[in-house]
Amino acid sequence: MSPDITPEMRASAKTNPNTWLYVIDPLFESEADVPPWGVVGAYPVDARGEIEDAFQPNERYRPSPQALKMPTPASPLDELLQLIRTGHRETDDLLPALKGATLLLYASAPGEYDVIGFPDAEGRVYVPVCTAEEHVPTAWPGWRLVTGQDIGPLLDGFPLLVNPIGPISAIVPAGQLTS
Repeated sequence: MSPDITPEMRASAKTNPNTWLYVIDPLFESEADVPPWGVVGAYPVDARGEIEDAFQPNERYRPSPQALKMPTPASPLDELLQLIRTGHRETDDLLPALKGATLLLYASAPGEYDVIGFPDAEGRVYVPVCTAEEHVPTAWPGWRLVTGQDIGPLLDGFPLLVNPIGPISAIVPAGQLTS
């Protein structure tokens, strides 16, 4: 599917006949240097400055969270999770950000300071945390704030499950948070 042609694109084509009109992903629209994966594709522009219908998609294009119309991130950590999910950041970037973030840790009651893990369908136990209050499952009776750095030693070897019901989840081995 080719991107919609905007009035701004038509104006640019008029001043640049016999060229290509490159369509840039919204993440990079304000950037001077766009990486190859940030170009959606290109339309040929004829000698009169008219955009032709023969859109050429870029095989290397990686849609950004904005292009995919993902929800506005509720926290910097949510933004990073979106960028990792869409291939615009590396998975290795998550750990330092997670260690510095304030997380919402499941609590079974107000004032509860135990760290509680839950098994998945296969019996693997995870400790759930959320990156923002809007991601806390309604079934949770409560939560408390903890930094990613502080939670590592409390996990007793169980992995951390970030945003157990989304919008984007991640599993982080306990050992990575203690090193």
